[in-house]
Amino acid sequence: ETGIYSTKPGFHHMHQLIGHVGICHCLDCWQVHTANKKGYDSLNTFTTSNPTFDDLKAMAKEMVHIYVATHRLQRMRRKAEKEHNLQFENALLLNKYFLLYKKLSHAINNGNITQVEMFIVSWIPILKAIGKHKYVTHMTNFLINIHFVYPAGLRHAIRYHILVNPTGQPMKWRAVDWCVELNNLFTKAFQLTLFFKVKNGGKGSNHSVEWIILESPLVQVYQNVQGLVEKNFKLTHHTTNPVPPDMKKTFTKLLKHLSLNSPHIVSMGRKSRHQIVNLHNKWGDMTQKITHGEYKTKENDSSKSNRAELDDVTVELM
Repeated sequence: ETGIYSTKPGFHHMHQLIGHVGICHCLDCWQVHTANKKGYDSLNTFTTSNPTFDDLKAMAKEMVHIYVATHRLQRMRRKAEKEHNLQFENALLLNKYFLLYKKLSHAINNGNITQVEMFIVSWIPILKAIGKHKYVTHMTNFLINIHFVYPAGLRHAIRYHILVNPTGQPMKWRAVDWCVELNNLFTKAFQLTLFFKVKNGGKGSNHSVEWIILESPLVQVYQNVQGLVEKNFKLTHHTTNPVPPDMKKTFTKLLKHLSLNSPHIVSMGRKSRHQIVNLHNKWGDMTQKITHGEYKTKENDSSKSNRAELDDVTVELM
């Protein structure tokens, strides 16, 4: 695993890594908060007090204002160096990014289209600040077109097909390109088969396009037979959906490591090798420079003034 993450990990590995690190950061926040406010020495001790769900919600709302980056972070970073706690400031920003990622992922899995659009609006400034201009352009144009440009019927059709649920199970919604890419795979496989059979397969009725079309239903028959075998031998889903790893021991070790020098404990003058950039502020600075003419844009003033903006999309979603 170390070799994978130190080279070029794929989406699945990065998605899992962000989720696990975010969970550990969140647990450390709870551990620090319960120790400061309630006097508990560990989360296990806190759970033995049997807090109610309302108590947990009230504490969570309080913790968001303490351990997640807000407007207070800008004031913190303007202070003198000896009054800085760089690790705490980095942790606030990390928690903010983790929550934005988790909430977007949860909205997609839950099939909540409106929330997905709202969180995309939150991610656009971040992507813009790190230089992903192509993604920003496509996402911005898509949201503006779907809310202000397309006719009402087309808007409804596109919005309600952004997400699909192939299995029909809860929390199993996927972006529509999941099915599009799968369909492309089948199309390419069919075209490849067609090429070899028609181009290199000789002559005769067994090597014609009509015969390939006639054989196509066998794919569905094979899928049905595979499903019957899995069901009869109690193998349902075992071949396609592996059991998620048990991370309890790993999380426990990470929490112990974090507790030795928790980034969520305020300690003035504490430094760090790296300072995490507040990407929303960076995007704001870029916007101001564009406004004052320091950055040139390709759009003329007339088209820009008549065009809807992200703020209009946000109001529409609210």
